[in-house]
Amino acid sequence: MKKGNVFTRALTLTLAGSMLLTGCGGGSKTTETKAAQEAVDSDGRKMEGNLYTEGLPIVKEQETFTIAVIGHPLAKGTYEDKPCVIQAEKDTNIKIKWMEIPSTGWQEKINVMFASGELPDAIATGITDSSIVKNLPQLVPVGDYIDKYAPHVAETYNKYPDLKTMLKQDDGKIYSFMTNSQTSRNDSTSGVLFINKQWLDNLGLPVPATVDEYYAALKAFKEQDPNGNGANDEIPFSFCQQYYASQFKMMMGAFGIKDDTDHIMIEDGKVELSAAKPQYYDALKYYHKLASEGLLDVEGFSQTQQQYYSKGQQMVVGSFLEYLPYYVVGQENDSQYIPLAPLKSDSGEPLWDGIKDKFAGWHNGFVITKACKNPEALVRWFDYCNTSFTTKMQWFNGDRGVLWEMDDETGEWWNVNNYPEGQTKGEYRYTMSTGPHAPIFLTKDDWDKFVQKDDPQAEERKDCINLLEPYFPKDYILPVFEKTAVVEEKENLRVDIDNYIKNFTAQAVLSGIDDAGWKEHLAKLEKLNTARYLELQQQTYDNTNAN
Repeated sequence: MKKGNVFTRALTLTLAGSMLLTGCGGGSKTTETKAAQEAVDSDGRKMEGNLYTEGLPIVKEQETFTIAVIGHPLAKGTYEDKPCVIQAEKDTNIKIKWMEIPSTGWQEKINVMFASGELPDAIATGITDSSIVKNLPQLVPVGDYIDKYAPHVAETYNKYPDLKTMLKQDDGKIYSFMTNSQTSRNDSTSGVLFINKQWLDNLGLPVPATVDEYYAALKAFKEQDPNGNGANDEIPFSFCQQYYASQFKMMMGAFGIKDDTDHIMIEDGKVELSAAKPQYYDALKYYHKLASEGLLDVEGFSQTQQQYYSKGQQMVVGSFLEYLPYYVVGQENDSQYIPLAPLKSDSGEPLWDGIKDKFAGWHNGFVITKACKNPEALVRWFDYCNTSFTTKMQWFNGDRGVLWEMDDETGEWWNVNNYPEGQTKGEYRYTMSTGPHAPIFLTKDDWDKFVQKDDPQAEERKDCINLLEPYFPKDYILPVFEKTAVVEEKENLRVDIDNYIKNFTAQAVLSGIDDAGWKEHLAKLEKLNTARYLELQQQTYDNTNAN
């Protein structure tokens, strides 16, 4: 897709021959059966078995559902301890048994669940498009239930019909709920490269602007004891391949390469394979030099997020990738680090992996599986979580007055920093809320009422985006659901290509690569049928960009 407002264009991104839904679904045998069982409770509310069709609680006798979610390493408790979860159970009479899975290996575990058929009632926090498309028979078509059981969700989808388009599968049905945020400039990229400015000042070094200057700074960090503790304990540069905001792929931008799990970039309307470009070879040689001299943390390709953060807390890491520094080094050390613009090299114009005006919603954010015996109740529970802005924010950021506040009359809201001493903002947020993994969707209307007030971390992130946005690629492919056969073929190719490139990149950085090795690499890419993979990606790009 060419640059422009992603959200306003998303309405047109239907697959060939598809039409916008006039409603969220056309009904199902299950809902018709439930309707036949309608009764009236003593309080006058309509019931279907144990389910109230409107109002609270949602069920008369408590029911328990299991939901798989990603567990965040900064959380100091379980999901059951979060105020939003406690309040939801009190209001709805629905108890959720949370299956918390670390981000490392999340998708692999989800794949095993689908393959074995041993599924939870629902999966939150997002799974791959391929997992949804390939496993539609194991998922509940939640769109069939929205009009009757989810009035707040229906109102949002009817106001923004492009959301339906982005959720609709090839059979015309909706199998997933949109979660996260409709738009969020702060999430237009994931990680940022930070460097310890205090260490630079201690050693009389300039802020690096090129790969050569960055190398010089890291070498000085390694050899000149910038933290002044008399020990040779500095780790010049670290990253965490297991965490989305700290992955090594972002470092390829210094060499004019945009890389991600799809391993594609678009130049002049043509989809190309990032890892086949000569600039990729240049990058590998440069980063091997860092690794061979002890300037790059060789554990970065395998360490967990917790191990990564543990190193940062010891204040021995000079430069790293993250959303904001305090996640790695703690609030008290955050100010020592500054963001770097994409480093310049002789290999091409620098890039940074991001999308301007990014649509931030997760169209694969929440699915209900056929293991669920009462999907109507779980649809109503999801709708409850989206009842009001304050309810959504309790899931997203915790209790009002701690990380966020609002004006009840105008509806304006803003960030605050009233979290307890002894905790970082991130620790409080992921302990007391579910963050972006929440079963909620913040709309454009919600964000239109956001006002920036005294919030140093929000300002810090805004400054990072301002620094990086000019380097975002101009062309990209907006995620949409496609025909099952296309998705399966593309994903089968992608998995093999991704596994190979990840292993190859790590090996080349750690052990080195020469011309013969690069030639062998290109031959291996051909054997992985990258030509067909690029053809499929080009078709997707052409189809979405033509509308």
